[in-house]
Amino acid sequence: MKKILFLTFSIFLIQTVSAQESELLMETELVTSPDVSNPRFNGGDLNKFYEFIDQEFDYSSVKNVGNIMISFTVNELGEVKKIRVLEFPNVEAASEIIRVLNKSPKWEPAKRAGQPFSVAIKMPLVFKQKIIIK
Repeated sequence: MKKILFLTFSIFLIQTVSAQESELLMETELVTSPDVSNPRFNGGDLNKFYEFIDQEFDYSSVKNVGNIMISFTVNELGEVKKIRVLEFPNVEAASEIIRVLNKSPKWEPAKRAGQPFSVAIKMPLVFKQKIIIK
C-alpha cells in the first residue's frame, strides 16, 4: 500500500514539476513577429543580461541556495522598471538582486513597426555558487 501511495505521489509530483517548467518557459519566451523586435541588453539577448547579473551579484549574500524568480519591465526608454522578486531563498538574496537590477544599464527597447513599447519580462534564476540558466 505504501509503495502504491508513493508511486502515485511521485507521478503527481513529476507532472506538477513538468507543468511548472513548461509554464516558466512560456513566460520567458519573447515575442516572435516580423514587425516586432525584442528588447536587447548591451547589443545581445537575455544571455548577456544573465552575464551582467552574474558579474554584479554579490554571492556572499546567498546563504541558502535556491531559486529566485524576478519580473521587471523594460519600458519605451529602455529603463528597467517595476522590479518584483516573486520567489527567493532568503531576504538578503532578494535585496541583492533588486540592487543589481536597479544598477542595470539601459536596454534597447522592444519595437513594433519601429516604435518602442514596454515589455514585461519574467526570469528564473537558480543560485548555487554561480547563476545557472534554466
